[in-house]
Amino acid sequence: MASIFKRKNKGVWIIHYVDHSGKRREQSSRTTDKRTAERIAAKLEADVALRRADVIDARMDRYSSEGKKPLNTHIDEYIEHCRHAGHVPRHVYQKKRHLEQLLKQSEIPRLFDLTPDVLERYLRKLRDDGLSARSVNYARQNVVAFMGWCVDTGRTEANMLKVVPRLDERNDRHRVRRPLTDDELARLLVVAEEHGRKGWYMAAALAGLRKGDLQQLTWEDVDFENGTITIRNGKAKREDVIPMHTQLASELKQRRDESMATPKAKVFPQTVTDLTRQKDFLRAGLAREEVVKDENGEPVMIGKGKRERPKTRIVVEDAEGRVIDLHAMRTTLGTNLARAGVVPQLAQRIMRHADYRTTLKHYTVLGLTDTRRAIEQLPMIRTVASDAVKATGTSGQTRQSNPQRIPQRLERESTPNRTCQRDNDEEERRYVGDEESPQSRVGTGLCKPDQLDAKMAEHHAGVAQLVERQLPKLNVAGSSPVTRF
Repeated sequence: MASIFKRKNKGVWIIHYVDHSGKRREQSSRTTDKRTAERIAAKLEADVALRRADVIDARMDRYSSEGKKPLNTHIDEYIEHCRHAGHVPRHVYQKKRHLEQLLKQSEIPRLFDLTPDVLERYLRKLRDDGLSARSVNYARQNVVAFMGWCVDTGRTEANMLKVVPRLDERNDRHRVRRPLTDDELARLLVVAEEHGRKGWYMAAALAGLRKGDLQQLTWEDVDFENGTITIRNGKAKREDVIPMHTQLASELKQRRDESMATPKAKVFPQTVTDLTRQKDFLRAGLAREEVVKDENGEPVMIGKGKRERPKTRIVVEDAEGRVIDLHAMRTTLGTNLARAGVVPQLAQRIMRHADYRTTLKHYTVLGLTDTRRAIEQLPMIRTVASDAVKATGTSGQTRQSNPQRIPQRLERESTPNRTCQRDNDEEERRYVGDEESPQSRVGTGLCKPDQLDAKMAEHHAGVAQLVERQLPKLNVAGSSPVTRF
């Protein structure tokens, strides 16, 4: 039975009851009137009885209570779940940023209010702000994943946000990377060697290591005896073993001997930042420096007094809008593997992709130079002399009849009259040795004119006798044979 009481005999009435699962619960009636509190307690007790009798579904009741909670409460619990599950801190930060931005722009207070229409308006706003289709799809992915977690934890019944469509990314890539040429890569390594960063770029260009892989790589992961590198806890959360290029092995061995590092020590203790990398590109001639201008086209000035100067930025884009960065080293590796004739399945294993189509689509960039080189590798078409062409009968010869049509016509003409065929065989034996064949005298496969007239007369006479014998059988009373036919 539900009961009501006041804490320290003052304030609102508190309802004490036992829910359908047997747990003791307390709920505020939010009123100081005793009769009103008793009616609320009776309503709670009646609802518990209905749930125990399965008249009211307890799951729907939980969905209702969870849906009424503030949305930011669910978001905070989801972010804590991602941290506990060991997600990458950068991805956790991006998920939190997108969810908080959605909550701020949509101004929805509860989980019930997060509908597909709200998500579509948020994604449309991101699109209008200039984000690429890939960035918009990533924001959609984070919100849909949050709603999926709410379904798994029993906070909502279904993930309705899945119906929101994804944008087409094929023709809307804002950041397209290009591979480095051999000359550009050589100049970059010369600049990097002067500052002790040669191994960093070589590991990215010859092994395809990402920035996170380079930061986590230790000396125990580098096996110089077998010539392999072990990648642990990479992007795919698995352990991959890839072969090591001999040039990279020589550079890493020299680096290890100079540092006298332990097996647990990191191969690259200091991370090469993006700004440092851009300066290396600028020194190697891979980038250019441009003056930053304001909305009116005037240079933006920084500093004061004698130190005042135009603000500049390093540009790594080429004339086609393609860029180069650390990840472009992986594009360089994938392109060089394709130029070396490596099959896509092996290139996929080296690049550590789940699908070889990813390697071909995003990390293989071939140009006109590569296609011209492929055409030049084709064998020459074999040619023959003009005398050999004439010997085959394809030149200087009159048109011949189709050899397949003549015997077919002879077969049709000779089949109805077997007597003529036997006479022709006798004529052929009789005229053996003559200069002129019987076919040239009377036509191919036919009887002689006098024999043909005699045979046709016998044939017509036999047909007439047959018709006279069959007419009485075909006649019907009151009708003539002609009428019957």
